[in-house]
Amino acid sequence: MSFKKTVLLFACLIAMTGSHAYAISINELIDEAKNLVTPQSADAIDTSPRHASDYSDSKVVIGFSPEGSAQNAILDLIGSARSEIRVAAYSFTSPVVVRSLIKAKQRGVDVRIVVDEKGNTNKSSVAAMNLVKNANIPIRTIGKYAIHHDKFIVVDGESIETGSFNYSSSANSRNSENAIVLYNMPQVAKEYLIHWQSRWRDGTDWNSSY
Repeated sequence: MSFKKTVLLFACLIAMTGSHAYAISINELIDEAKNLVTPQSADAIDTSPRHASDYSDSKVVIGFSPEGSAQNAILDLIGSARSEIRVAAYSFTSPVVVRSLIKAKQRGVDVRIVVDEKGNTNKSSVAAMNLVKNANIPIRTIGKYAIHHDKFIVVDGESIETGSFNYSSSANSRNSENAIVLYNMPQVAKEYLIHWQSRWRDGTDWNSSY
């Protein structure tokens, strides 16, 4: 199957999943794509072989809010971290996410966070940033852009969460949001890490106010 058709089907599958968190294997995604997308000609079919190891450990988890599955998907990803977590955030106020990141740090995971400068000046944001900083988690703010609107997490250089979900209580309980987690996709994670590193370099260290 062509890349464009796979991407189109992927978007369709997300739309069909409803309001719960779903784990979809990449093999299932490809099989479903072959069933749903009708090629215009035999030439449109990608017949190149794929080794089972290419996708056997990969899966996609999708969640929504305020149903609760978006935050649960994010917490599961953070909980799966073995060595490294990299967070890029716009709004950073969620006590639940903060606690999960601190727990990861306490079990030996290298956690680093970069957040929007202007969007995190309120009391809740300052409290959240103080908590992670005081837990010896490096955190930087970035003011280079009109808005640092990135919202993603990279875990162990191989899994990624992204979507509209801000790391805030409102995103979990009041807003209509979505989150998607791509497990064991190191090539995708590599692109997100490159982007994260560029924002980290442009950021300024946050110093706790207490």
